[in-house]
Amino acid sequence: MENYYQILGLSEMATLSEIKSAYKRLAKAYHPDINSSAAAEEKFKQISTAYAVLSKTESRQKYDLKLAQIRLNAKRASIRAQEQKQNAYRDPYRNYTYKPPVYKPAADAGAERKATFYAVGIVAAVAILLYVGVSLLDYFQERKLENKISQFDQQVQYADSLYYSGKVQAALNFIDNIKSSNKEYQAIKRYEIDYLRFRREQADIDYKNKAFQDALWGYLFFMEYSQSQNPDMQYRLAVCYRNLNNPHKAVYILNSLMNNDYKRMRMIALIAEIYKKELKDQEVAMQYYQMGLNSILAEFKSIYGNAYRLLVSAERTPESYKSIYFNSADIYFKNANYIEASKLLEWVIFFNPEKRIGYQYLIECYYKLGNKKAACTILKKAEKMDIRLQLNFELSCN
Repeated sequence: MENYYQILGLSEMATLSEIKSAYKRLAKAYHPDINSSAAAEEKFKQISTAYAVLSKTESRQKYDLKLAQIRLNAKRASIRAQEQKQNAYRDPYRNYTYKPPVYKPAADAGAERKATFYAVGIVAAVAILLYVGVSLLDYFQERKLENKISQFDQQVQYADSLYYSGKVQAALNFIDNIKSSNKEYQAIKRYEIDYLRFRREQADIDYKNKAFQDALWGYLFFMEYSQSQNPDMQYRLAVCYRNLNNPHKAVYILNSLMNNDYKRMRMIALIAEIYKKELKDQEVAMQYYQMGLNSILAEFKSIYGNAYRLLVSAERTPESYKSIYFNSADIYFKNANYIEASKLLEWVIFFNPEKRIGYQYLIECYYKLGNKKAACTILKKAEKMDIRLQLNFELSCN
């Protein structure tokens, strides 16, 4: 099967805009009206086909699945070829211990030659029988492994069908059945490991391509089968749930990660954002934001001391910290708590001096609090940054 990504000169993580740009560039170079060579016409057809498939989400997802299946089949073929190669070099006599016959002097030279001939014949016959037996055993073991692999693939496909029909828990339960059916057969373990590695890699590709439904199932399959609690994978799982409109599961996972000190401030910012945006619970969101603000303040003081206001660097401040400051200020502002909002907004425009809405909110806070002088100071600071604001009130500054 043709690799449409290679035809367009792109990686499999390419965005839609990158796909469109690559198509336009290549179409100009190979369009028959521009390039009259015989090869150009065929190349233009390939480019057009690749763009038609990759520019549409549904057709691209189907194509990515086919591409992934081809890679999986290639990996399986490689594994089997390697096993056959190893079998070819096995010692056919590995289970045979040779015991030399006890030498007894013959009555004459002729009798001794006959005895030697018989001994050699017996040893050769035993060796042939052993070789045939080992070969048959290897053959039947190889057939058994192939049957087990075929059975494994069928079971995986059934688990996939359960998931995509909406029976998520049934799919996860069936994964346990797959594991138990192969538990006693050690020969398939290497195949399982290779398949799980492939499944994890494919889930990462789906995640980067924002195919969250496929990525979610890939991570669930891997974690259930391997019993892995990898925190990076759990975080991606939470992101998938959030993007698939299941914020409660996302919050549950993020809370668990936060309690285990996995990127704690980032988890706090994400949980609060979900409560603020998806769950529309400003009160709980503010509790998380306040938790984050307290932790940030304690960290600043432990590093810089009481002079932290003068020493904190905007460039070194993580984005999650900046998000906590702005979103908590946004809640205070919309609840008309202009005193608390103004305190945080001063930090917001310090962290992001080009953030237009930060100036807008802060000027309005000072105006509502009757501090027109401070409002004018912020307005002039915005103008120095070449930020033009549209205020809903008259503010005359000298």
